[in-house]
Amino acid sequence: MTEQEKEYKKKYKRSIIKLGNSKAITFPQEWTNKAKLQEKSEITLFPMDDNTLIVRAQDKGASKTVYNLDGTKMPLKLVRQAIISAFKLDVDDIYLKYTSSNKEELYELLIELRREIIGIDFKDVQNRNEFYVNFLLDASKIDLHEVLVDLVNVFGTIMENIVEGNPDQISDLLLDEIDRKYSLGTRILITGLAEYPVSRTRFPVIRFLGDRVVLLYIRDFINEALINLQGIPYEVVAKYSKLLLKIPNLLNDLIENYENINLDSISEFQNYLIKLQEEVENTEFGTDQTRCHVKNVIEYYLHSFKNFFDIAITRMIEADIGMS
Repeated sequence: MTEQEKEYKKKYKRSIIKLGNSKAITFPQEWTNKAKLQEKSEITLFPMDDNTLIVRAQDKGASKTVYNLDGTKMPLKLVRQAIISAFKLDVDDIYLKYTSSNKEELYELLIELRREIIGIDFKDVQNRNEFYVNFLLDASKIDLHEVLVDLVNVFGTIMENIVEGNPDQISDLLLDEIDRKYSLGTRILITGLAEYPVSRTRFPVIRFLGDRVVLLYIRDFINEALINLQGIPYEVVAKYSKLLLKIPNLLNDLIENYENINLDSISEFQNYLIKLQEEVENTEFGTDQTRCHVKNVIEYYLHSFKNFFDIAITRMIEADIGMS
C-alpha cells in the first residue's frame, strides 16, 4: 500500500456509530468544507449495490423557489388559485402579504387549504404582515419528534394556565396551533410510511402504529385538560397544582427520550409512574364532585401513561431484534 493510499484510508475510512436507535457515520472535515456542508445541510444518498453508497452534496447553485404573493391586491378566489398553482409548480415557499382588514379571511383560506393539500403548512410573520407558507413534500425535511415536542410544550402551557388560574390565556391561536401541529404530525406519518422499518410480514406496522398512538395520546392529553379541567374553579385546581404539573413534566421527559428507549429509561419511567400513582392514592380528594372530577382526570393521565409504557417496551424489542 502506497503512502497516498494509506493517507486516503486514514482520512476516509469511517466506523459506524450508534445514535439512539439508528446508526450514523461522520464525514471528513476536508470534504464537508469543500462541499460547503453545514448543520442541517441536505445530502442525497444513492445506493449502487449492497455494499456501495454514493453520497452527493446538494448542488451549490440550487436554491429554494420563493413566491411573493400580495394578498392585499387580489381577490380571495385568485389568492387561492395562485397558492394551488404554486404547489403544482413545486414552489418551495410563499410569502403572502396581508393587511389588518383581510388577515382573518386569508388565515381561514390557509386553514382550508391545509385540509386539502397534504404537505402545506404556514405561520404568521407578524412583524412583516405576511403569512409564510411552505410545502412539506418530503417527510424527511421535518422530524416527527419535533412535532411531538411542540405539542407537549403546548400541553404544558395549557396546564400551567389552568393551575395558575389564567384559563383566558388559552387563546384561539393556541388552540389552532394544536390543530396545526397534530395535522402536521399526521402528514409526516402518512408521507413517511414507506420509510418505516418492515416487520416480519413486510409491512411497517409496529413503528407506524406506535408513533400514531403517541401522537393521538398527546392530542388527547391536551383535549382532556381543555374539556375537563379548564372549567373547574381555580380554588379547587390550586389544591392539586403540584400533582397536575407533574403530568406535563413526565410527558416531556418521555418524549425527550422517545428515540433513545432502553431498559434503563423504561425502568426509570416505570418507577416514576409507580410513585406518581402512590401519590395520587395518598392524596385526599374527599367526596366533593368537583374534586373527584380532578382525580378522574389525573387517573386518566396515569392510565394513558401505562399505554406509553407498552409502546416503549415494543420499541425496545424492535431495537433488540434489529427492526429499528
